[in-house]
Amino acid sequence: MKALGLVGILLLVPLAACASSGPAASPGAAPEAQKGDSSKATEREELERALELAHARLELAKLAAAAEAEEASTKIRHAKVEVELASARLASFREAGIPNRLASERLDLQSAEERAAEAAEELAQIEIMYKDQDLDDVTAEFVVSRGRRAAERAAARIGILQAELKALEERELPHEERTLALALDRATANLAEAERAARRKELEQTIALKEAEGKVSAAESALAAQSAESDA
Repeated sequence: MKALGLVGILLLVPLAACASSGPAASPGAAPEAQKGDSSKATEREELERALELAHARLELAKLAAAAEAEEASTKIRHAKVEVELASARLASFREAGIPNRLASERLDLQSAEERAAEAAEELAQIEIMYKDQDLDDVTAEFVVSRGRRAAERAAARIGILQAELKALEERELPHEERTLALALDRATANLAEAERAARRKELEQTIALKEAEGKVSAAESALAAQSAESDA
């Protein structure tokens, strides 16, 4: 009986060892599984943050595109108004400014010529009158001299007005016309530049939007792939 008991004990020891070795392996595998789950959760959080950031950047790109479009539209609108104003000023100057100023100067010259003729006639009458009348030389000389000075001033006024009219026709009016024409050219060039700048900005914003949309799509694809991998 004692021998049988010893044999039974010897047989039970290996079985006990096998039984103890089996369950002991499972606790060691649990931390690895938990570590993998934690890593996947962290990766998912990072992908979600990346997607959120991509959406925010896309929204920012849309706002920037809208702001650039509004600014470009305002600049073009203002440039068009400047062209219209410059064109109107030049047309008004050519249609009314030039002929009216020339007419005014010519009218002033005509009036001066008439006054000079009248002064010359008055001088001639004075000279005739004092020649026939018996007046002292001092009085006659005073009246005649005054009439002569008036006639001379009237004649000199004609010369001044003639010079002013010539300067107006040959220099002043052409200079003003060229200045207004140059202003119109500049306004037209500014409009063209505003339109080109608007087109450049439009293309730049289109590219920025496409890039932002591509990043959103890439972030969504990465998150979907991670989710599918986790489910598998």
